[in-house]
Amino acid sequence: MKKIKLNFLFLIYILILFIVNTLIYNNFFSDYILNLANFSDLQWSPSVLFVNKIDVYKSFYDNNLKNIIFSSGFPNYSTVSIYLHLFISKMSFQDATLVWFFLFNIIMIYLYLILKNYTNLKELKIFFILIIFLMSKPYMLLLSKGQFSIISLLSFFLYFLFKNKKSFLGFYLISVKYSFFPLALFHDVILKKRFKYFVYTVLLTFIFVSHYSYIFNSNFFDNLIAPLLIGKYSAASGVLDIQTLLGNHPKNDFIRYIILLILGLVIFFIIQKNTLRNKIFDMSICSLLTLLIFKHLYYDFVLLLPVLLYVSKINKKILKYCGLLIICYFWFFYLNSFTTSFLYSKIFMFSNFIFLNLLLIIVVISNLKENKNFLLNKK
Repeated sequence: MKKIKLNFLFLIYILILFIVNTLIYNNFFSDYILNLANFSDLQWSPSVLFVNKIDVYKSFYDNNLKNIIFSSGFPNYSTVSIYLHLFISKMSFQDATLVWFFLFNIIMIYLYLILKNYTNLKELKIFFILIIFLMSKPYMLLLSKGQFSIISLLSFFLYFLFKNKKSFLGFYLISVKYSFFPLALFHDVILKKRFKYFVYTVLLTFIFVSHYSYIFNSNFFDNLIAPLLIGKYSAASGVLDIQTLLGNHPKNDFIRYIILLILGLVIFFIIQKNTLRNKIFDMSICSLLTLLIFKHLYYDFVLLLPVLLYVSKINKKILKYCGLLIICYFWFFYLNSFTTSFLYSKIFMFSNFIFLNLLLIIVVISNLKENKNFLLNKK
């Protein structure tokens, strides 16, 4: 009986998933997300240019990139992202977003199964949490135009919940989008005490850049740093992160990024030294620090999904409800007709930065070593 019930719940989830995603894809919720899904970081253009023997990095260095890139699909991710999108390079952009729509559905179904089989959460709780996630504004913005962050989100779950090949696959895919990578790297080196994932990732990246350089007979080093430079000039302002709040201070880009890396490393080290180990907790910490320190747009707040999973397990009601309230704020109330006029004002950004820090504090307090799991519900 239990098996039939669980299968029925899963089928209901799939039905709701396809209905909601179809409505999102057809812009049914455009007013709800304030028609802000007018751009896409889908790496369709770079892959199309690649198969047509056009060097997208050379176009950048020649100041011609904006003339050949459709929408906002600038190649500001790791070079491997161009290769990952070759399967849509022969399609029109509309067909490519349709393929991405089906990929979204597959990922969300797989995510349900991951949570069901690799966490100790009850399936009914998983069901409702994912339904809430489907209705969140970051998720809708993510699906509307084919943003890559859905791959990054899945990669977090693969890396943290699996072992060996799937874990490394998750780690490597996280590295594709540079702003997601540092905290996963800190986790792997400091907590896992292993360097092989990072070494393999560097080697694979070098192989793809080398192949790209060979194809276009271009400079390896120029191609290696091109995505970072393109990101600097093409990425929009972040939502609330320290990188955005700092602006151009200090003026040297390298020094500024080193400061962010050291800050992230120190905070992560302090947290892991004073907390108990729990996979969902560790994923939540990496997600929150990623959003707090490095530049991210609003749709990247899908990374709060593991945080929601964790907060739902906290026993202490005041902590749980405050955590849920903050997540609901960012998913449903942060973006509205009133706030759009000052989304990028420093005061508003700083206020939201404080809110997200409060969420981080709630998560950390619930899992301090001195509490000995008193505040955390096993189920």
